[in-house]
Amino acid sequence: MSSQTPVPEGTKITITLPDDFHHHFRDGPSTANVLEHATQQFGRAIAMPNLRPPVTTTERALAYRERILSSLPKDLPHGSFEPLMTLYLTDNTSPDEIRKAFATGHIKACKYYPAGATTNSDAGVTDVKKTYPALRVMDEIGMILCIHSEVSTPGIDIFDREPVFIEQIIKPL
Repeated sequence: MSSQTPVPEGTKITITLPDDFHHHFRDGPSTANVLEHATQQFGRAIAMPNLRPPVTTTERALAYRERILSSLPKDLPHGSFEPLMTLYLTDNTSPDEIRKAFATGHIKACKYYPAGATTNSDAGVTDVKKTYPALRVMDEIGMILCIHSEVSTPGIDIFDREPVFIEQIIKPL
């Protein structure tokens, strides 16, 4: 649609500063460089927790948040960018940890990584049933679940990993 084409009244929205719902800020010296670019485009971004070590606890998430905030560009107006923190969901993530994290107001979601499916996912979920107690609490309190949806089963073609995940994991839920 060209800029000369009239837009019917009430059919246009302008997103001046969108959110990024999957952002790898890294951890260490490169974080500032990543943030320099991210903050020019986004007002908020969900921080992926697949670091080494993974962000599996409230304390780790809050510490990572502080490292992100301290790496923001110095000329960025205060409060103009918000990192939305996530916990790395594991077989052992407890309901109490979920409640504690969400209560901070800074940890907005958990990220489900199937073990071995992607970068730094070796501590990920090996059996979705082991996460049921944490998932129940997330549902109760309204915490977001972000999903890396693919299986890591040997023998499954890389192009079939997502459809198999949906059939084997998501549909039975």
